[in-house]
Amino acid sequence: MNIHICTDHGLIPPYAVMLLLSLAAGLGVQFVLNRREGIKQNIAAYGILLAPPMTGFFALLHTQIASGGKALGLSSIGGAVGMYASALTMAAISRRRESIGIMLRSCTLSLPIMYSISKIGCLLGGCCRGVDYSGVMCVEYSGERMGHLSAFPVQIAESAAFLVIFIIGMIMYARGRKNAAVAVIFLMSAAAKFALDFLRASHAGKMVSPNQLLCAAAVAVFIAVMAVQTHRKHSISERAYN
Repeated sequence: MNIHICTDHGLIPPYAVMLLLSLAAGLGVQFVLNRREGIKQNIAAYGILLAPPMTGFFALLHTQIASGGKALGLSSIGGAVGMYASALTMAAISRRRESIGIMLRSCTLSLPIMYSISKIGCLLGGCCRGVDYSGVMCVEYSGERMGHLSAFPVQIAESAAFLVIFIIGMIMYARGRKNAAVAVIFLMSAAAKFALDFLRASHAGKMVSPNQLLCAAAVAVFIAVMAVQTHRKHSISERAYN
């Protein structure tokens, strides 16, 4: 059984629809989690207004930088940076020290569902397609823009993987393991993104792609920050005990 997709769409491209749905889902999750953790309603609401333009800006900026100014498109990694930037901005505006951790955690928990939904848009639009593949469950594209080709359904694999990651993270959060949920989501997301990038057509001829390098760098920074925080907590505990 193969999947046939014609990329000759009408006035409303499905990619744009799915992108808007992904933003709505992610920002909705952020708003609910922020309010649940005590963030004021106006701060949480303004965060929803600020996130889309910042996400779009950084998504476009990353594509421009990565391509040397030769390509115009939306980068998921750049979009994630924009989401974190908007969360940090609103946390600073709130002038509450604890808001930083809360809003960054809400942002991290929401990113997998956003990515999962957006990849369905990529599938329907034909972007970020998989390597050439004509086996079982291949995606058969047609239309003037794409021509006729068969590709591995990497977008479906990404969408399914990140949906599972989101569900795991939310279950851990609901059980009170909030910080552990953040760590699991961040590390699993980076690992999934790194592994599945091998199956993209854009990875052909490369040992490691720029996206994979960024994923590795993000994991290294995350682990370093966690190590520093753990060391600081141990130091505080030892001083309190003594």
